[in-house]
This record gives sequence, structure tokens and C-alpha cells, in this order.
Amino acid sequence: MELKQMKYFKTIVEEGTITQAARVLHISQPPLSMQLKAIEEELDTILIERGHRHITLTPAGHLFYRRCNQMLNLYEQTSKEVQGAATQILRFGITSSNGYLITHDHMDVFRKKYPKLDIHMKEGTTYEMMDALLAHEIDIAFVRTPFDSTNVKSFLFKPEPMIAVGPSTLVNEKKNHLIDYRDDPVLIHRRYRQFIVDYCLNELQFQPHIPIITDDIRTALVWGSILDQVVIIPEAAIPYIDLNSQTYTKLKDKGLYTSAAFITRKEELSPIIETFISLIIKDYKI
Repeated sequence: MELKQMKYFKTIVEEGTITQAARVLHISQPPLSMQLKAIEEELDTILIERGHRHITLTPAGHLFYRRCNQMLNLYEQTSKEVQGAATQILRFGITSSNGYLITHDHMDVFRKKYPKLDIHMKEGTTYEMMDALLAHEIDIAFVRTPFDSTNVKSFLFKPEPMIAVGPSTLVNEKKNHLIDYRDDPVLIHRRYRQFIVDYCLNELQFQPHIPIITDDIRTALVWGSILDQVVIIPEAAIPYIDLNSQTYTKLKDKGLYTSAAFITRKEELSPIIETFISLIIKDYKI
């Protein structure tokens, strides 16, 4: 299979119809339809359900679309690296709770060493960052435990507690264990749902009431403020808290401690990435 065919498939998916994709690609519709048929025959599976107005991806089609994106991105990145070997690129990913781990001082030191540095940043969940790392879309990722470290090289920061955030009527320094909030609805990040539920059921013997689950800690804090409800998040997210409307307290539950971490692939890394890793390890004494 050729990269050109992957580009054709990607364009069909993103344009929604073969006709529109053909216009974007500046080719006629019949040859594009033939290319799609050739891809499906090679893979021996149906990728797209054809409709009168819009195409629909099959499960195999969704998977192939993701892989096309990864392959085309890797090809583009490789081309740029080979054509401009002197270009200095730092490609990293980061989750919302780890946004403050990279500081102005870090980047100031790093940019003085690499004055022509280009920074390519990707945001997402821990699992999305791991996928992007293994797909060579990024070279280093800042994530948070728990995660499966089998296929990556990981460096753990000091464990830190969860915190309870909310209005002063619900959150105060005396309510510093999760069980103190057993009668309150709590908002959490999707990343920690099973982690927190398992802890409540197995260690505290109660079922937490979780009315809202978000995909971003900042969103959880906003909705906690809107609803005047408690939010449970990692301590690292304190800088996101609006202290004009919310207060927080550290939870003493040792079973809820998590660690920020940065991960890389196990293969040999570029000197730029190695330098960046050394800077973070030295500063945080990992």
C-alpha cells in the first residue's frame, strides 16, 4: 500500500463524500473510487459504508483512519527532519494536570542552549499521550500514574495527594479525608474515575456519588464552581483553582496519592531530548 492511497482515504473521511474528496484532490471521482476499492481489497475488509449523501466508517475504517494519520504524520515529520537536519525540534505531550511542570526557567535554559529550537506540543489524556509517543508523533510526554509502563521508559516525580476543591461551606481543612465527602456529590476527571471508585469501595466501603465526569481538570473546576460542588483532583492542579470562589484542602488518604511522570520510548533518543530529560531530572531531583 502506498502513502498516496492513505492520503486519498484520509481525505475521503474528512470531506465526507468521495465526490468532495475528488474535488479537493483535483482528480475525478471514478479513479478515487477505484483507489478506495483497491485499499479494501488489499485489507480484505470494508472500511466505508457508502451512503447517498455521506460516508460512514466501519470499525475497521475508524482504525485504518487513525493509522493513516499516524503514518502520514510520521512521514511528514521524517521528511522535515531529513531535509532540515540542522533544525532543532522538541516534540512533547502533556496532560492538563501537569501543565505547570515545565517552567519559564526550564525553557529559558533550554532555548539558550538551542537558540533555533522549534517546539511542537500536543495535549491530551495520559493514554492519548502514550499512543502519540509510541506512534512517534512526540518524543517525550508528561503524564500521571497509574499507567502501564511496559512499553515506555518512565521517570516518576514525588508522589502527591489528591485535593478536595469547592466552596468554603463544603471544603475546609478539617475535612481532609475522602470519606468526609461521602454524602456530597463529587466531580472528577475521567482519568481518575475507576481509581477513586475502587478506593471508595475497597478501602472506605461506600459508593461515591459522581454526577459529572470531565475530560479536563479545568472543566471539572469550572463546573464545580458553577454547581457549588466538590471536585477531587491532583495537587498539581492547584494553579488552576479560582481562589475567589473556591477553596481547597489536601486529602490525607495515602491510597489516593499519584505521581506525575515523564515517559519516553525505550529506543535511543536525540541529543536534544536527552538534554531536556537531564534538565528535568536535575531540577526535580528525580
